[in-house]
Amino acid sequence: MYRLFRYFVAAICLALSVVVGSTVLVLNGLAPVPLDEGPVALTPPWVNAKVNVLVLGTDAGLLAGGKQGVLRTDTIVVVSFDPVTYDVKVLSLPRDSRVTIPERDHKDKLNAAHAYGGVRLAVDTIERLLDIPIHYYVRVETSGFRRLIDAIGGVDYYVEKNMFYEDPYQDLVINLRRGQQLLDGEKAEQYVRYRGRDGDIGRIARQQRFMMAALHTMLRPMNILRANTIVGIALSSVRTNIDAQAILERLSVLDSLRPDKVVMLTLPGTEGWVNGVSYWIVDERALDSMLHEHFWDTLASEPQEITVRVEDAGGNNQGVRAAEVLTRRGFNVAEVKIAAEVTSRTRITVHNGYDEIGHAVYRVLRQGVVFSEQITRDVNVTVVVGQDFWR
Repeated sequence: MYRLFRYFVAAICLALSVVVGSTVLVLNGLAPVPLDEGPVALTPPWVNAKVNVLVLGTDAGLLAGGKQGVLRTDTIVVVSFDPVTYDVKVLSLPRDSRVTIPERDHKDKLNAAHAYGGVRLAVDTIERLLDIPIHYYVRVETSGFRRLIDAIGGVDYYVEKNMFYEDPYQDLVINLRRGQQLLDGEKAEQYVRYRGRDGDIGRIARQQRFMMAALHTMLRPMNILRANTIVGIALSSVRTNIDAQAILERLSVLDSLRPDKVVMLTLPGTEGWVNGVSYWIVDERALDSMLHEHFWDTLASEPQEITVRVEDAGGNNQGVRAAEVLTRRGFNVAEVKIAAEVTSRTRITVHNGYDEIGHAVYRVLRQGVVFSEQITRDVNVTVVVGQDFWR
């Protein structure tokens, strides 16, 4: 039982440590998502594939005039764990990133996705942005962050400059002095919420540095004795689809978690304006390079050597979307056309008998039934996109 507690605490601490507080953001004109949103079912990871967790930091702070606000996401992080190499990649996504939100008629800020449609729409938006599956999510309120830092005895940390900010509408006072000091929960929240002149990107960099310091502190043997307290905080502050079975299945790999295996990353881009609105403009080429290096699963076959024909048989123009996904991952899409008949199931047919090629396409699309035929055709693979295609 004691060993189970140790691993359970390690798993929860990994998730919570990347949520380093959030600043209050008023999403004017957006429909609020209630705090009691039910659990969201997501597809579990494949065996030995990377496990991707979406971490959402939320705050139901005060609106102008002192009124209680609704639940908002302000800290958005994707944590990817490789069960083979034990590498952990932590990708911070600026809240103002200009992205495509499914079912919306124009691009919007990333943090609008959760306000429009809760965890489900946030997951769909980030899966489309990064072209990776999200298997689990953790949504935590900032009060849990303060309590967690206090529970581990605070974090010994060097504050790099004097920080002062005051906003009575948000019940926020930040007053930190430069120097080495022990940050308790209240001071730690001040540190990670401070923006200053370097804005959200500077705040993300501070959050990542603090996360590493907190992770070192959490993994100290003395914190095993605080297992009951930390678990209680986690359970009262987190909404998640991670169940006990998922934790038990990964007990053996948690022993190999080390801070030097953690890589911190930020969504590449630049600050810019579109139609009078300030955004973080994503550098798509740099993003794809980062994803290829750190997040996308390695394919057994070289995608650039595989030619694919896409036939849209779903009647909903998803064939174009399937072609976009394959092209982004390097496949040679030779043609996209409308199929003669509508079909319900997506089919991936490999010509010339090379089954490995079909599985490479399947691993990228993450759906469909793979078939093989010995007939020689002008392409290696034909993808018939059915009504079940959801990308």
